[in-house]
Amino acid sequence: MRLKSPAPADGATASPVEKPTSYRTVGSLGTGVLLVVFGGIFLLAFGLGSEKHPVGSTIGLFMMVCGAVGGLYPAAFSHPDRLAIRNPFRRIDISWPRVDAISARLSTVVETVAEEGKPHKFTVWAIPVSMHERRKSDRAITKKVRTARAESAKQAAGAGDVAGSAIGAAGYGRPKTLRDDPVETLAFADQAVVEMRDRKRMCATSVEKAAPTKVTWTWYTLAPFGVSLALVVAAVAGAF
Repeated sequence: MRLKSPAPADGATASPVEKPTSYRTVGSLGTGVLLVVFGGIFLLAFGLGSEKHPVGSTIGLFMMVCGAVGGLYPAAFSHPDRLAIRNPFRRIDISWPRVDAISARLSTVVETVAEEGKPHKFTVWAIPVSMHERRKSDRAITKKVRTARAESAKQAAGAGDVAGSAIGAAGYGRPKTLRDDPVETLAFADQAVVEMRDRKRMCATSVEKAAPTKVTWTWYTLAPFGVSLALVVAAVAGAF
């Protein structure tokens, strides 16, 4: 994900051919890779060894499917005209005019305006909310504020500006270095929310002309998950 808002300084709208921003976390990708690798080891060790263990091999297969479906596949894409959410079992396309609110509390949630009588809420699987990362970001911002205020007070004192030194030391006003709120200091989920809100603001399409929200169940992730789970249950029950 880019580390700054896509909004241009002159308030112009985004180009429809602009490359979308993708959202995926390193943690999710790493977890998915580990599940696939260890699942493959389980599958080979228990399925092709001298003594075959159906339960172990089916659990290995299930781990591989879970790693691919829950870790590697999920993503979100912020296009100039819409938000595309790729959850483990569903794909959701929402035009920006139909987005009512975007929040990142316990999880990243997108709320839509009322369609067909009621609004809808969708959780973005690919953008988890990390309290640890958020606290780390808050500490970094606080440290930056202290440093900027100390530098401002030192510069004012060196210039003989007693009033300015007192203001800087007391914390009143905002030093020049703090006038902008750098998006790169925010946690990943908060960066994503800022990005998506800017995309929504830049979209000039009206709600009446916007495409309806499209929700599609992805059979190519549902089928492997269902089959692998059924194999695990069958192996535990002694069918193999």
